[in-house]
Amino acid sequence: MIADDGVDLTKHVAGPGHVTGPDPVTGPEPVVVQDAPAPRPHSLRVDFGEHLEDNYQRLVAQLYAITLDAGEAHDVVQDAYSRAWRKWSEIGRSPDPTDWVRRVAVRSTQRSWRRVLTTLGLARPSPVGDCDPRTAALLAALARLGIGERRVAVLFHMAGMSKREIAALEQVPVDAVDARLRRAHHVITEGLADELESVLGPPVEHDPHHPYAGYER
Repeated sequence: MIADDGVDLTKHVAGPGHVTGPDPVTGPEPVVVQDAPAPRPHSLRVDFGEHLEDNYQRLVAQLYAITLDAGEAHDVVQDAYSRAWRKWSEIGRSPDPTDWVRRVAVRSTQRSWRRVLTTLGLARPSPVGDCDPRTAALLAALARLGIGERRVAVLFHMAGMSKREIAALEQVPVDAVDARLRRAHHVITEGLADELESVLGPPVEHDPHHPYAGYER
């Protein structure tokens, strides 16, 4: 559209993502406000790669403490990251992308074909490999727990998840999480009190005067 004085007004019309300003004929140009650009493929790859490098080994360690199978620990974490990459533009912007990956990996242990073989007594024990006696003793104690009890203990002590979060992930009542924690605490700390806190770390909100005071979460 051409004004009487020959000024082309069409170039001043604000489109989507713009804020109109003063009359372009009588005042300054309107201020253009651009919408936030979507992440580019290259920046997504860089961000994803950095997250993978920073968190992969820690997540594998947590999943190994749950599964006691190094191959399965790597498999479920790799699968979780593969799923995360498909929607990293969303997950990468979430408050805690690591939590999303961990939850997917942990859910995989709940329906792993290796669990079926273990239930049927057909699974081969996974070798622990070279580790110090303290860690070997702790892994042996973890092996005396059921997979569900190990998940609860590791998620609480190593991942810092609350009982309510664990209950939602496990799809069980909070009371069931309490019972699993008590069972895990009894088995692991029986003769291994020093190893529990030196390897797993103390419970969040740990009260040194009561070994279970910090479990009110």
